[in-house]
Amino acid sequence: MNNRNLFLAHLAQTTDFPLAIEVVKAEGVYLYGPNGERYLDLISGIGVSNVGHRHPKVTEAIHQQVDQYLHVMVYGEYIQSPQTQLAKLWWTPSQRD
Repeated sequence: MNNRNLFLAHLAQTTDFPLAIEVVKAEGVYLYGPNGERYLDLISGIGVSNVGHRHPKVTEAIHQQVDQYLHVMVYGEYIQSPQTQLAKLWWTPSQRD
């Protein structure tokens, strides 16, 4: 059974008529199929809408984080430096106690 048939038979689709484009690679604004087909990604997911697929700075940050830990717990239980660093970027003096 090929990937298309497995997808249609065993995975939940979000519409009655899924695009069913098989993607083996994504780079920048393009998706690539198994036979070298190139599609302009006009839908893009939330993780790539602003910088494209596999942006070098994003993949570098992911590699750095994976070397430390990937996921340890939901927010609000453990102090995780990526979260606190992001919070510091957005913190302003007007929010002080």
